[in-house]
Amino acid sequence: MFAKRIFLLILLVVVSVFAEDNFAKANALYDEGKFKEAVPYYRAAIDDGRYEPFAWFNLGNALVQLKRPSVAVVAYRRAVELLPDFTRAWILLGDLYYIGGDIGMAIASYGRAIELGEDSDHLHYALAECYLRGNDYTNAERHYERTLYLNPDRMDAWYGLADVYEKLGDYENAILTLEKALQFTATAGADVHFTLSHFYQEMDSTKKALHAMENGLLMMPENVSARRYLAQMYLKSGEPWMALFTLEEGLRHKKGKADLFVDIGQIYFSQKRYDEAFENYLSAWKLGASQGRLGAENVGHVWYNAGEEAKADSLYRRIREKR
Repeated sequence: MFAKRIFLLILLVVVSVFAEDNFAKANALYDEGKFKEAVPYYRAAIDDGRYEPFAWFNLGNALVQLKRPSVAVVAYRRAVELLPDFTRAWILLGDLYYIGGDIGMAIASYGRAIELGEDSDHLHYALAECYLRGNDYTNAERHYERTLYLNPDRMDAWYGLADVYEKLGDYENAILTLEKALQFTATAGADVHFTLSHFYQEMDSTKKALHAMENGLLMMPENVSARRYLAQMYLKSGEPWMALFTLEEGLRHKKGKADLFVDIGQIYFSQKRYDEAFENYLSAWKLGASQGRLGAENVGHVWYNAGEEAKADSLYRRIREKR
């Protein structure tokens, strides 16, 4: 499946303070991107005691920006100790625990935010990811569904829900989930079709798998890996002509032409169409693909072994001269 990430939703707490206060100075520096300079002012604001929980929270934000997550956790924990209903601090604490791999503490922190009334798609998605990591598919499914109810345009949540069903071996619901994604989200791209193809193959539905891959390539025709994979699918289903058509269509694009020439050459070679195989292998070799040279040499060997030494020598010469 596709890689998914939880991003920290950092929001600075601002309270009404006089311009000369340490807290205000720290926030001003933070807004300017001067996170390191803001840290001592937040610490001074903590010592002042006037805005202590918020100063701890904003200090945690600055430490995250400085890539010091373990110290940021300490700051967020202090913020929620001083202000137990500080929802944003609980969420960021959960995010840091998740990123750090402490799934149990992440779930506990996110759970506290839910108890306080938070009901955002970020929170439910994060919880779903935690439960998925812990193989708790029931709770993962529940929170992915809540995420999509709140924000149906979250493609990562659609993938997550499909991932749950795949792990359960329920490919019908995995397929249904991604088909819904195609209907309800504007961010669904070619990868959705490629993933659907995988699910259809798991269900031994070759025609639907091929159709899904074709749809994906229509959306992303320059995807060489997908194109080569589709060609292999056609070969396995006994349709070499469609494999050739698929690969040759890819030559219209700039990416991966050497690999496509090699694949075409291999198909022609397997069909004993050696002249066509040689020209494609040679094209790949001219583009710098060593496999193209090996393939072209194999064609020369075929003619040499068949007693056509003059033809073989001619091919070997073309290989050496790349012409």
